[in-house]
Amino acid sequence: MYLEMDVDLQMLSGILITQFIYGTISTIIYTLTVVFLIKHWKHFDNYFFKLYIYQFIFNMWMYWNFYITGRLPASTCKECFLSSWFDSLSKTSTTAFPYNLFFFCQYHLGFMSYTNVLLTSFNRYTLIFMQKSYTKIWHYGTYIMIGILCVLPLGFTYPMIANPAYVEYNPLSDTYVARTHADLSFLYSALIVWMIVTIILSVFVNTLCWYRISKYSQQTRQQSEYRLFLVSFVTFLFQIAAFSIGTINKISADVDPSKLLLISRIGQVLSPFANDLLTLTTPYVLIIFSKRIRQSIKHLFVKGSFAPSSVTPIQNIRASRSVLSKI
Repeated sequence: MYLEMDVDLQMLSGILITQFIYGTISTIIYTLTVVFLIKHWKHFDNYFFKLYIYQFIFNMWMYWNFYITGRLPASTCKECFLSSWFDSLSKTSTTAFPYNLFFFCQYHLGFMSYTNVLLTSFNRYTLIFMQKSYTKIWHYGTYIMIGILCVLPLGFTYPMIANPAYVEYNPLSDTYVARTHADLSFLYSALIVWMIVTIILSVFVNTLCWYRISKYSQQTRQQSEYRLFLVSFVTFLFQIAAFSIGTINKISADVDPSKLLLISRIGQVLSPFANDLLTLTTPYVLIIFSKRIRQSIKHLFVKGSFAPSSVTPIQNIRASRSVLSKI
């Protein structure tokens, strides 16, 4: 039994180290894309990239917050280096560390991750179908929509901040588990409904956009309107993948707890990386579909500085389609 526990802990530690390595690399690349956009903001001043920077802050917060509250405890044994810190966060401790705030963020950001993808999809929808109103909608509505989407999940997640959270040692697995006095069963049910509703809306919006763009000429598809839609669409596909992995694990836990079916084993293997599809893939997708940013990032690693700008500053997305096509 103890041998099996040691093997499991070694596997968890290996996954934890792997997630730290690719998380750090992705954070650096993500940060570089944002620094590049800000450095050349006069060339990229449009609402899609404002949402991109907002999602950068959100995604980095979500990834590293979950790394602390979920992944570190699950990979720490009683004799491990961090065990004394987690013991200080136990149910009976009197520490002033606001662990419930981190625990609250873990679930609150989970709600917001799905609405963020929907928000980006809606941005592309308004550009494609509502070109005359696009600038007005996002000029007045960008921060209002972000604010609403940040506040809405509070209706479900406020018990997490109102109730204490703590870390509990589990002797069966020789690891630590984050706990809360809040009712998690209600929270999980609300989160699942939230995810399903936002995915259905995202499917509807992206299907309409894809149908309209399929009618475009080959020349029109070379413009940034099309390529930025692809960034949004691929991110949406990653959302579907993450949701599918979570659904497989939930069903297999009830139907196939021994993981005898191949689909159950696949879900179990992919489970530790499912949420990372949403938080870490965005900069890679942008680099793939944006030639300008791709060249600049490459120039940075080769010559130590961003490539000099070669596009004309833009002031208005409706009046600057030819300029945007260089993105």
